[in-house]
Amino acid sequence: MISKRKRVYGGIVLSSALLLSFASPAYAASTVSVQKGTTYQTIWGFGAAANHPVNELKTGYSAAVQGQILDTLFRTDNSNAGLSIVRLEINSYTSAQDAVQTTFMPSDGVLNWNTDLHQRWFAQEAKNRGMNQFYAVPWSPPGWMKDNGSPNNGGHLKSANYDKFANYMKTYVNYYRNTLGFNIKWLSVQNEPDISTPYASAQYTISEMNTVAAKVADAVHGLNQGVLVGGPEGSNRSASNNYIINLSTTTRDKLDFLTVHDYSAYADVSTYGKPLMSTEVSDFQHANDPSITDGLKWGNMIASDLKRGEKGWLFWWAVNPASSTTGEGLINLLGNNTYSVNKRLYVMGQFSRFLRPDDTRILASSSDSNIVSIAGKNATGRAAVVLINNSSSSITTTVSGMTFGHVSGRRTSATENLAKLTDLAVSGGSFTVTLPGKSVSSYVEY
Repeated sequence: MISKRKRVYGGIVLSSALLLSFASPAYAASTVSVQKGTTYQTIWGFGAAANHPVNELKTGYSAAVQGQILDTLFRTDNSNAGLSIVRLEINSYTSAQDAVQTTFMPSDGVLNWNTDLHQRWFAQEAKNRGMNQFYAVPWSPPGWMKDNGSPNNGGHLKSANYDKFANYMKTYVNYYRNTLGFNIKWLSVQNEPDISTPYASAQYTISEMNTVAAKVADAVHGLNQGVLVGGPEGSNRSASNNYIINLSTTTRDKLDFLTVHDYSAYADVSTYGKPLMSTEVSDFQHANDPSITDGLKWGNMIASDLKRGEKGWLFWWAVNPASSTTGEGLINLLGNNTYSVNKRLYVMGQFSRFLRPDDTRILASSSDSNIVSIAGKNATGRAAVVLINNSSSSITTTVSGMTFGHVSGRRTSATENLAKLTDLAVSGGSFTVTLPGKSVSSYVEY
């Protein structure tokens, strides 16, 4: 017979066993594994377009405020974003049509280089801050080259002017590179050739694009300056893909890269082994959201594009004009010498400050689905890693695969803007960090 005391102790043992069996499971620690030996694409850079809004910055703001905005966009120190590409519009209007966005070739055989002063000013200011990579693209050929006689409302390049247009593009590249000193590194044949808009636009059938793209590539390659020619830069990925898959092999072989806009739903693009870059996206249909929620949306898009092997990523406008209340700019011009900076710029800076042009993307894999990780290394083997915490809670994670002794970092969150973090020692090739909820943190070895 079991004593009362033994029955009590047995109950205690049983209760303890039950408590242990129903205790919360132990979770594996979060890790991010960086592998320098597994390499992917070369990074081209991150940036935004100049276009007409920079004229508002040039003419309506004091030099001091201009400097603050330009520093925030292009400098690579303090809490500045360090953007590494500026997208330039090759203007199409006569001075009578638009005194700002004026073409350098107002009529056949006539050149006027006292034009595009707003973008040239912006480009020089970016260059003064160490940025000298430019992407150029026309929204339309000059009106005199087109069948509707106007830069606006679509229309098509006249077949009789195909060679003149190719020479026009070559002339622009040569002047901007060799006279003005702007490193036009990429040239696209046409912005959004699939649609007609009330503003500058031109439409190309697949047959027209096939012929014109080849002629532009031949002309620009003839400069022997290493300028990359690409296209077709459709209004979304599906539109670009429709051109790409229907181009002749001859034309495709002449293109150095392919380009897309990231509007509409994601769609696969057939690259035929060509480099791919997304060169425009924004939230133009909704009121501007300056928050970290919006910033993380774009950060995750950048990460996804990079993980697919794309080489660069451009937002729409660098500065949003005061007349616009939508999410089209990285910085909003508010008039009266005032402005505001959206979190999306600081999130972009978490990539552009740490993944520099000519870096190589390397493998970075996270054990936690809430953490998105992207990494790269430079020519010396120094690695940088970008960590997006999409959860609302802080996560502590250990990053491995380092080969230098220390890391320095910066973070953007609801309360931080590329804020400097405490440097950390690397031990056994690893370092451990706590990532606040809804944040982007970037670290680089030294």
